[in-house]
Amino acid sequence: MNKKLLLGAILLVIQDFVVVAQQGNEDLGPDVDVFIEGGQINISINFNEPFRWKNTRFDSIKTFPMRSGAELPHTIRFDGSNNLNWRQTDMVFSGTYLIKESSAKELLAQYNEKHGGFGISTWAVNKEGNLKSFDESNGIYEILAPKEFAERYELNFYFDELSIEASVSGYLLEIIGKFDEQTNLMNFDTLDYMPFFSVPNLIVEESISLRDWTRAELANELPSEYQWPQGLSLNLGNVSNSGKFYRVKILNN
Repeated sequence: MNKKLLLGAILLVIQDFVVVAQQGNEDLGPDVDVFIEGGQINISINFNEPFRWKNTRFDSIKTFPMRSGAELPHTIRFDGSNNLNWRQTDMVFSGTYLIKESSAKELLAQYNEKHGGFGISTWAVNKEGNLKSFDESNGIYEILAPKEFAERYELNFYFDELSIEASVSGYLLEIIGKFDEQTNLMNFDTLDYMPFFSVPNLIVEESISLRDWTRAELANELPSEYQWPQGLSLNLGNVSNSGKFYRVKILNN
């Protein structure tokens, strides 16, 4: 298991502190800050992760009454295999999602208009959403993904990484989810949703000498998720811990 120093060590001396940051040659890494509030030492971590759909939870800003009397948001979870789970109060819907791009059907229409639909090699859309052709000259099937098909035949292909098209059980039509980079919210089926990312596998260590490090005890349990892109705040206890160095590490699996 490789350990990557997340960003430096923090030295706390009474009410003052110095942040010693280290930046390697890697891509932009997390930003770490320390602050004292109400006599408590806190570390703020911004992981600087880019927006993503996969393995992300979205909670609606608006909340809805439950049978128990409590109010909860609607929650959508997008997994890493293009499946989604959508809880609306006490009802759960499942489905699939894809990033919005030119479909095989749209590209085939472009191709037929440009090249015609007949010849030695004819194309059709298969059940996986790719383009499939049987070449009569050699008796071989060829399958191309939509982007590959568009590149080969110089067709217009669009890709919108901020939009998804979801097919949800119980809904006759696909639902478009669109992420707004200005508000950092996703609009899905008329509601705005906030994204939550999984917290990377990390530990906080402390040292007096900067040579020997031990695991620091957090005042609260490390959360499993954080609201993107706000980052994460960790409480290290009261200022009696001043005079110690602290560092945060991400553990790469």
